[in-house]
Amino acid sequence: MPLDMPCRLGPFVVDDQGGLLPPADRDARFTLRWRGCVVRAAMRPLGGGAGPGMVELTLQASLGRVPSSAEASAGRREEVLAALRGVGELAPPSLRCGLSADHRAVLHGREELALPVTSRALVTRVACFLLEAAPYLDLVAEAGATPLGSANTWPG
Repeated sequence: MPLDMPCRLGPFVVDDQGGLLPPADRDARFTLRWRGCVVRAAMRPLGGGAGPGMVELTLQASLGRVPSSAEASAGRREEVLAALRGVGELAPPSLRCGLSADHRAVLHGREELALPVTSRALVTRVACFLLEAAPYLDLVAEAGATPLGSANTWPG
């Protein structure tokens, strides 16, 4: 049975050639988990000087939680913060490290892609981000960041 194109597939609109597009009314968002790390992705159309037919792919990996100064593990706090400063200094310009209000260490990536984006191109870009982020994930974890989803990491 042939499909009427374009059609919806999860957060994407699929064109008649199989290209993935963000819906006109919102970003195409999805979440994945890799090596215990929550990764959020969003694809949105670019306007302005970026040129027509371009989308922005943003990726955000939660590296873990920085121990609070009020916790018993507060001694690890300075080590984790030093590791985050190291990530900021060592990471390539395509990656940016930050700290959220709830003490989560977050690694951000951003890339512009030409439309139509194929599923292969999307999976490749996400995989490249994950491989590029891996050493920084390890560095912050070894310094003592609390993995998200473990005890006492509300809301993670």
